[in-house]
Amino acid sequence: MSQAGGDVPAPRKILGSVEYMRICQFINGYHGLAIDCEYELRNRFFKEVEPMALTCILQSELFNRSRGQHWKNDHRGKKLLKAYEDQKELYDNDLLIQMACAEGINPIALCRTLLQEKYKLKHRSHISRMLKHPHLIEDPRLAANVQQCMISDNQEGPITDLRRRIIGEEYELKLKELAKEAGIHFYDEHDLRRMGYDKTPDIKMILPFLYKGSVINWIESKANFGDTKGHKFNIQQQLHSYCNRFGPGLIIYWFGYHEETPHLPDNNIGITVLADFPAKEDLVFMQITQGESPPAETGATKGEFKQTANPDNELTKSS
Repeated sequence: MSQAGGDVPAPRKILGSVEYMRICQFINGYHGLAIDCEYELRNRFFKEVEPMALTCILQSELFNRSRGQHWKNDHRGKKLLKAYEDQKELYDNDLLIQMACAEGINPIALCRTLLQEKYKLKHRSHISRMLKHPHLIEDPRLAANVQQCMISDNQEGPITDLRRRIIGEEYELKLKELAKEAGIHFYDEHDLRRMGYDKTPDIKMILPFLYKGSVINWIESKANFGDTKGHKFNIQQQLHSYCNRFGPGLIIYWFGYHEETPHLPDNNIGITVLADFPAKEDLVFMQITQGESPPAETGATKGEFKQTANPDNELTKSS
């Protein structure tokens, strides 16, 4: 993309410690709705940073903050409900939005607290149903307020959950398409589950390849920003078991990562961190020598890694 003054640099996806800290400080010092904070981050203060990276950092910071507020919110439900009942005639449908800003709570979290208190709901599933279908709320004014919160909260709620799931699936599909274009042959999650595996990466190579000298047996797609804390959590929950079962692999944080993330000692079990699909020129594929059969899914490999001669760098079999 270019303008009259020349090429416009691509938004940065790999962030240094100072810049990352500045973004986090802005988020934690912001007073108002998260959706407004996201707009300010993207359009005013950090326009040179990948927009989705900012969205993901915001999500992570607010999630960490909210974990310490659930107990407090639950125990002040009566006070919050009384404040709503006392003032509901003075506002149209934005009273809960005003209260969420004043209390420093996500609008959907405030709705959950009020619904639980007002209707004495014990199960979270009952509250979630009311949030998903506000017309089920007997109080029409409260229903209208809840609906307003639904469209004004970019951190919680069914709309936000759907958006995140769609983005995750979009980038899994992108991974598979790019892998096919590069000439990589792989099993996806559905293939691996049919084989009886429980924890599965997004794709596992039928034959491993080399990326800059490192053997790659699997690739995990994350439509997220790879900060150090989140990456360590992913290693604990997923990547460690992939390495144990399939050998070394690669994780792609499509929206970028903290500059320290690829260099964490935790990666020494065989994890490579990238912010995009690896370039074709950095891939070296295995060629099966004559008379050998492809390896089974157990991870045993035969043949040699050789830079392929064809221009598409496809996986080829020697004759």
